Amino acid sequence: MAAFSQGTIVYNRMPLNIVPPQFPWDAEGYRAIADGNPNNAPSVTVDINGDGEHDYHFICGMDFGVLSLGDNKVAGYFITPWEGASAKALPPNVAIGPSMSPAAWIGSQDSPLGLMLSSWRDIGDPSFMGIGEFAGVPSAYLGLQLQIEGRAHYAWLRLGAPLAPLGGGWFYDFAYETRPDTPILAGAVPEPSTWALLVGGGVLMVWFRRKRNARRG
Repeated sequence: MAAFSQGTIVYNRMPLNIVPPQFPWDAEGYRAIADGNPNNAPSVTVDINGDGEHDYHFICGMDFGVLSLGDNKVAGYFITPWEGASAKALPPNVAIGPSMSPAAWIGSQDSPLGLMLSSWRDIGDPSFMGIGEFAGVPSAYLGLQLQIEGRAHYAWLRLGAPLAPLGGGWFYDFAYETRPDTPILAGAVPEPSTWALLVGGGVLMVWFRRKRNARRG
């Protein structure tokens, strides 16, 4: 997994686990489906801030959902008081911060069974393509509230469930804001100027090394 940081944003890309790709999304992210058998689908845990502790647990199967670990939370909503919560699928550039109205921050204490991303069950309707905001969607953002040393940090994780009947989906990348109580835009990554500095610094290091070797020769 590659990790890059700049200023106040830390960005990570999920590894590719299907090579060569069998679906278009295999070339972009980590596949978490069971090749047509939802009963054998894997689960995926994600450590957003790289401290060695799992922050979110994704359950793959006919019900594809996310469990918040510890005091972490996910942006979502309750359709009815007696049902589990659903996760909100966010478009790019939405501000993820203290207020996510009309969605709310939902943790394990609010929804012990987690939040639904997508669900598919055969109900005899050939036009039925599943429920949940990520069902049939190749890519959307999940809003995350991460607790670090007792302070709220905001993050996004990009995933999709384009083949909802298979159970599960694909995980692409994620990022979090290192400053507590500070919103982050869905899809925000390190600024291009930082990439230029990193590349430029690498070029200079190579140039200085070659000059030094030439002098020794």
